[in-house]
Amino acid sequence: MMSTMNVLICCLMLLAITQVQGYSFTSKEVKCHVCKATVQELEDAIAKEDANKKVDVSGFRLDAQGNSISKRVLLIKSEMYLTELMEKICEKMDDYLKATYKSNGKFTLLKMIVDGKMNPESSLVDFVQDGDLNKSLGHFCLEVLEDNEETFLKAFQAENLGSDLDIKICSEQANYCDEAPVQDEYDFDGKEEL
Repeated sequence: MMSTMNVLICCLMLLAITQVQGYSFTSKEVKCHVCKATVQELEDAIAKEDANKKVDVSGFRLDAQGNSISKRVLLIKSEMYLTELMEKICEKMDDYLKATYKSNGKFTLLKMIVDGKMNPESSLVDFVQDGDLNKSLGHFCLEVLEDNEETFLKAFQAENLGSDLDIKICSEQANYCDEAPVQDEYDFDGKEEL
């Protein structure tokens, strides 16, 4: 009974507002940043692949002669590749730490190593000492992907990914973040304002 109570208390503490060194942030904020980091990690992993490499994808359908029907698609757009990538991308969350900006106390996730060097932003933040050694980031990543697998697949299979994919997925679809995409300037059809 006592161990069950301890587990329940730990879970409630993790999901409730986390307060560290006077700063507070919610689990929704953490999920927002984890979602954005996941999108970025997926984009980075896909960028390392040959963009022109194609693979055969076949279903279990047969044509009139009994031959398997297959088609060639770009590897980086194939459901199998994206699914396999999503299954292992959460391991990358071990490279991130929770932090708050010294200037305003705003929560962020900071990737420790960028381009083989220490992240230059590390001097701008206070790192959040976390009792679980940031293992919750990996769990949040898995949760984000499980709850939004179709959203991630559709977004990454789209012909053009766009520059604000993190906002499209994490704000508009998954509702973890409150950000909106940058709006293009309104065209007044060549008319000047009065």
